[in-house]
Amino acid sequence: MKRPPQALAGHTEEWAAPAIAVFWDQSLVWGLICLETLHHLSVPFHLLSAEEIAGGALDRHRVLLVPGGWAAHKVRALGEAGKTRVKQFVQSGGSYLGLCGGAGVALSSPPSLGLVTLKRMPLSERLPNASGEIWIQGAPDHPLWEGLPLALPVSIWWPSQFMDKQVPESLCLATYKAPGAGFLVADLSLSDLQHTMVPWKEWERIYGINLNPARLLGHAAMMEAMSGKGRLILSYPHLETPGDVWANRLFSRCLQYLDKEASQHVFRNCVEENAPARPLARPGKETVKHIADAKEAADALIDFGERHLLWQWRLPWLLNWRRGIRGLEYGTLAVVLAHLLGRLDKISGEADGPGDPWLETAQRIKEQVVRFCQAARELLMEEKLATQTRNLTKLGKVNATVDQLRADLFGRKMNHGGLCRELFDELDGFLLKALRMNEDSGNYTLKRKLMTSPSRTG
Repeated sequence: MKRPPQALAGHTEEWAAPAIAVFWDQSLVWGLICLETLHHLSVPFHLLSAEEIAGGALDRHRVLLVPGGWAAHKVRALGEAGKTRVKQFVQSGGSYLGLCGGAGVALSSPPSLGLVTLKRMPLSERLPNASGEIWIQGAPDHPLWEGLPLALPVSIWWPSQFMDKQVPESLCLATYKAPGAGFLVADLSLSDLQHTMVPWKEWERIYGINLNPARLLGHAAMMEAMSGKGRLILSYPHLETPGDVWANRLFSRCLQYLDKEASQHVFRNCVEENAPARPLARPGKETVKHIADAKEAADALIDFGERHLLWQWRLPWLLNWRRGIRGLEYGTLAVVLAHLLGRLDKISGEADGPGDPWLETAQRIKEQVVRFCQAARELLMEEKLATQTRNLTKLGKVNATVDQLRADLFGRKMNHGGLCRELFDELDGFLLKALRMNEDSGNYTLKRKLMTSPSRTG
């Protein structure tokens, strides 16, 4: 499809409203790309933990942004008090923007908050493993699309899908129109498959999952819904993907629209000044060394996978991995540790030893990362061996060795458990502390070695 001119996409409305709230917990790399794009768009924000939301921190805001990540883990982090606060915020007139996993948090299909009556499409019916650029078609009469092309390219990263059944007080804002450049189903490039004679049914028989992109096209990509007095926009496309200039402009437009709608309601404690300062002691040099050691172990694991042709970098912050193994978790670990080390280098002080409140957690993270990476190498080699004689899937039984290693590292569900969950829980809170040490610096650009995020859809 012909791309709209990039020069037009660069224009966004200047943000003149109070800072938005960003629910941080269980976002990790998806949170980092979200912050990078918010900074690029000059949208002020306050990072809120689940504990702070449970304590009433949403009262200072009109818009709540929930980035991607596993919905189940986000709901777990909120707990009963946090879930109640989010529901009260929206039903009293607050606005909610959910991106991919953040959209899933709002749905009525468990595990979710049930903010809206929209449901997820069953796994057996949807396209479960699509990623990359795809074009969406906007709703022509909706103010969200004023001044934007009605068809524009966005990125999706393994989204769920909305049920097709229309529900009261909901509106489809955009549908999937056509795959774009670099679109993948599982580890198969659509552009290459179009030149083969192998039908989709045969690929699906071999892979054991739905692969035909036709399952996605024409279905809802973005939905608007009401809950009490509040308004929600739920988007499975990652509008915040760095470098997606048209998607980023649509992201900005969503926030502007939601803030305008929310401002019609009075929030008792809503203020425009910054949230209260959170005084934190600076991490010491030993803390930085522990995180540097952890990053080195994670980088070595990534290099190991590249040598064995298990994955390669697709974007500076995202791996592309072979069918049947995990890749998102390994890439997330490397990218988060690289970003974390970069921030610690900027904020570290001289305090070391018992006087450093960061030290104990940093040492625990290093030990967990080293243990995780050692076990991951063993698992990856066992999985590679298993692929020589059978078709491998992430879930299901393979052999006693693989099954036990997978259970230890990731649990037995797609949304990671096991050691990975323990490690990511530690990293999640530690990274939030580091971000808050210089929250106003805006240094969120994700880099690995010397790579920077390219502009891919302008």
